[in-house]
Amino acid sequence: MIKKISILLSKITRVFSIFSSEYILVCKLDSIGDYILFRNFLLPFKKTSFVQNKKILLVANSSWKSIYEKYDNEFAEKVIWVNVERIIKNRAYRLLILLKLNCFKIHTVVQPTFSRDSIVDFLLLSLSSKRKISQKGDDLNYLTEFKLAADQKYDTLINEASRNQFEFDRNRNFFSQLDKSLSNIQLDLPFKKSVVEKKYISFFIGASATFRQLSLDNLLFIIKQLLDFTDFEIIILGGKRELEHGEILSGISPRVVSQCGRTTLVDTIDLIGNSKAVLTMDSSGLHMAMASKVAKVFCFSNGNHIFRFVPYPESYKQLKVFFPPLIQKNLSSEKETLYQSFSRGSVIPINTIDFKSHVEEIINELNAI
Repeated sequence: MIKKISILLSKITRVFSIFSSEYILVCKLDSIGDYILFRNFLLPFKKTSFVQNKKILLVANSSWKSIYEKYDNEFAEKVIWVNVERIIKNRAYRLLILLKLNCFKIHTVVQPTFSRDSIVDFLLLSLSSKRKISQKGDDLNYLTEFKLAADQKYDTLINEASRNQFEFDRNRNFFSQLDKSLSNIQLDLPFKKSVVEKKYISFFIGASATFRQLSLDNLLFIIKQLLDFTDFEIIILGGKRELEHGEILSGISPRVVSQCGRTTLVDTIDLIGNSKAVLTMDSSGLHMAMASKVAKVFCFSNGNHIFRFVPYPESYKQLKVFFPPLIQKNLSSEKETLYQSFSRGSVIPINTIDFKSHVEEIINELNAI
C-alpha cells in the first residue's frame, strides 16, 4: 500500500521537475569500505561523453559524507544524503527520500552496486527516466524471484567480467561499459602527509559484526607482542563502539595511544596514510590502508565474501591476509570451493585464526622496515 501511495505522490511531485535541468542519477548507498573502492570512478565519469551536458545527482550513504566532501565534492551538482539504517526501518523516511528524488528531472539512472536490494529498487524503479542501468549482480540481499522481477525493469544490466571478482575491478568493469576511458582507473585515496615523520603502526580494531572482530584477549596478545619485539609506537583506531577496548589497550604502555571514537573519518585516513604499517580486520580500515598506499598492510579475516573484498589481487604486493585454518590451508589449491562456500558470507569465528604464528610473521616484516 505504501508503495502505491508513494508512486502516486511521486507522479504529482514530478510537476516541479518539468522546467529543471536533466540529471544523471548515481545511487550508492553502500558502506564506507565500499565507497573507498568506488570513489575513484566519480570525477573521471563526470568528464565522459556519457554525462555530456547533464548535471549529476548523487544519492549517497551519509556515513561517508565527510570523505566525499573532502575529496570528491566536485562530482555532483546535487547530493541527497541518506541515513541507511533509518531508511531500512522507517517507511515514512523512505517515502520522503522518494519524494525528494522526484523533484528532479532524471534522464538516466546509474545504479552500480553489485548486491542491490529491494529498498534501492524501491527508490529507483518508480522514477521516470529515459534509461535505467545497473549491474546484473547477485541476489545476496534479495529473494531470488523478486530480484528477477526487478531486473526486468532496468533497461541495461551489465554482467561482471568474471566470477569471484575483486570489488574495485568489478566497479571498473561496470564503468568501462559506460565509457571505455574508465578502464584504466586505479585505486587511490588522498591523505594529508605529516610534516614530522613518526615511526608508528596503526591498528584498526573495528568490524561490522562480532564474529569478524578480534576478542580483547587476542588484541592484548598482539599488542604485547608488538611492544616486546618491535620499537614502533601503536595507534589504536576505531569508532565509538571500540572506545572501551581502545582504552584498555592504551593502558598497557605509553607507546600505545587510542584514538577510537576521537577522530573524524578524514583524520583516520590521515593517520592510516602516514603509518609505516597497518593491522586491521576485514573492514573499512583495510581499504583505507590499501588505497592510501601504506607500505605494509596485515589483515585478519574470517573469510566473509571471500575474494570480493579480501584478499586483494596478487598485484597488490603490500597486503598479507590471515584466515582461520580451514581457509588458510586451502587458499591456493581450492579457490573455487572457497568462493562457493563463503562468497555469500562466513560465520567462522575470526578468533580461530592461528595468531601465534602469524604475529611472529608480522613482527619479522615490521622489523625489516
